[in-house]
Amino acid sequence: MSSDITCTRGNTAAIVGDACLLTTAAFCLLAVAGGPLALLIGPAVAWFLHERRIDRTAVIGGVVGIAVGLVAVGGLLALVSLVSGAIGPVGGWEFAVPVALLAMAGAVFAALFVALDIDGLRDLSPARRKHTRLDWARLASTLVVAVFMVVVSLLQSAHPESEIGDAGVFALGAGAVGALTMLVANAIYARSERRSGTTGTAANT
Repeated sequence: MSSDITCTRGNTAAIVGDACLLTTAAFCLLAVAGGPLALLIGPAVAWFLHERRIDRTAVIGGVVGIAVGLVAVGGLLALVSLVSGAIGPVGGWEFAVPVALLAMAGAVFAALFVALDIDGLRDLSPARRKHTRLDWARLASTLVVAVFMVVVSLLQSAHPESEIGDAGVFALGAGAVGALTMLVANAIYARSERRSGTTGTAANT
């Protein structure tokens, strides 16, 4: 991360959101072969497009972030499964609770992606023209995710006995891991910069 970029709340929210979006899109593109690579590609691309410096601290933060993200998301999915099993069928359908939770998660993801795209479109206006590479990446990623979800939904409807619909769940899970990865990596990097700044100040006094 560049030293002149301040880790404000707004910047943190934006880069975490972008990591979520880009990781989801990367998973959609790599779902057939290499889906797990999306967990590396998404956060790394978001970090780069936000003009953060990639150094040892960033790499360490990313590795720790991925581990935290996998444990957290995996634990959440396990908890949902346990709660769903404890509640039992709702309305005579055993998947009622998971589907309801998935719908809520999907709505949150959709709202996040729309907010990022709106910000991107504003930045692409002639009056602003800020970080255009990031803005185009946001729009392209949203398109990839939308097409992927539509295709998965159509395939699941055409073949109800298949489990192709799980690909959509995994895509959202990958996005959640990407967001947590960035949240942790950003926090580790910010702490490192603060310590370096304090050390440097002390050394000069």
